[in-house]
Amino acid sequence: MSKLERILALTLAVIVIMIIAGTTWGGITGSRAKKLARAAVPVAMADSGVYNGLGRIRTRTADEKATIVVVDMAFPYDASDRQFREELQRKRGDLRAAAGTFFSSRYAEELRPANEATVKAALRDTLNGFLALGAIEELYFSEFRVMD
Repeated sequence: MSKLERILALTLAVIVIMIIAGTTWGGITGSRAKKLARAAVPVAMADSGVYNGLGRIRTRTADEKATIVVVDMAFPYDASDRQFREELQRKRGDLRAAAGTFFSSRYAEELRPANEATVKAALRDTLNGFLALGAIEELYFSEFRVMD
């Protein structure tokens, strides 16, 4: 056997041993079964949380007469999705600014309680434009006032 053949044979033997050891380790620890079990959990049953980190937003509407909007919002999200949670924390300032801009570009008449569902849907779409790792499905307003 030449030197090159011995090196190739040794390399092949090391690779075979690593594959066998990895397969054995995975079987002993059950890591494959755990991964499949996590993937099988539907989103509805996953840990859900409520994100309320945007705080209270106060801004003026686009009306000539000073009209103030006060909104305190929250939304549900999958709390087990660590990456989305981190993205929400990272982009908190951008999301607050986007919500403020959203309300300041609207007229008071558009923000009346009768239009709340439309306002929530449009605001949700605006906020989702800033998110890449997840999406807001539904918004809740714990406070929503338009003060003339």
